[in-house]
Amino acid sequence: MRKLAVLLCSICALAVAGGGAWAGGPTSGTLSVDRGKGVVMVDFRGSALGKLATGSLRVTDQTPNDRFTALVVGKRITQERLGPRTVIYRGAGLRFRMLGGGYRMVARGSGIALSAVGHGVVMLDGDSRFTGDDVGVYSRDGVDCSVEPESCTPLPTEAERFALEPPEDVPNPRRAP
Repeated sequence: MRKLAVLLCSICALAVAGGGAWAGGPTSGTLSVDRGKGVVMVDFRGSALGKLATGSLRVTDQTPNDRFTALVVGKRITQERLGPRTVIYRGAGLRFRMLGGGYRMVARGSGIALSAVGHGVVMLDGDSRFTGDDVGVYSRDGVDCSVEPESCTPLPTEAERFALEPPEDVPNPRRAP
């Protein structure tokens, strides 16, 4: 299943990157998280694949009238509907897929692995209980942290917020000069 998730994410990233290259450069940002422990929040328009070993996943569909819906499966999964657009999933071995549309996703727990492509805002907050505790790694520049963790940055232990957008050193034809 992990190989399938990596394959699907790679295909999505290539499709977005390939379309952006044809237009003169990438137009979407990327995020990769591996072995995450703490909180990962992504408020975005785009696609995401991932898993959560244990914890909760709160998903808000910000575009409920489009044809896209989030898919979440897992072991011992429970669902709590908080409104017409928001659901909290709790359990072990949660796997999720959000292709297209706009979502606000908050993963809390351990074993967070995520690959996302799109536009929006990201908040990372690693939960370090002890000095030197591994809180996971992340990348914003297209590196797959599950394949190249040494090229990734450790999750911050204090909440850090940033935009999900193409790297600054790559020209974006959709931005005004």
